[in-house]
Amino acid sequence: MHDPLGSSRYARTVSDHTLPIVLDIFETDLGMDVRRPEPETILIGDLGFDSVAVAIGIVAIEERLGVRLTVHQLLSCWTVGDIVRVIDAALPSTTAAPDSRGG
Repeated sequence: MHDPLGSSRYARTVSDHTLPIVLDIFETDLGMDVRRPEPETILIGDLGFDSVAVAIGIVAIEERLGVRLTVHQLLSCWTVGDIVRVIDAALPSTTAAPDSRGG
């Protein structure tokens, strides 16, 4: 269950590496307005996440992050932060924070 009282503590647990990639997927692949989302932003109510977004999101996450999520995993996420945590948990520890400079 999502705990709104713990949202500031919760927000600090979101990966600084994965969050920007997830937000880019939302914006570029899903056409969502992600101007000022926070990790506690609600997917359905705030961003309009729907079944089409789930299908496209699963493919985009796998292509960009190499993480294969199930529909069940994605549908269990209420917030942007939930998705980031599910992805981070699925990333191998050696690739959890790749060097974005390419070297």
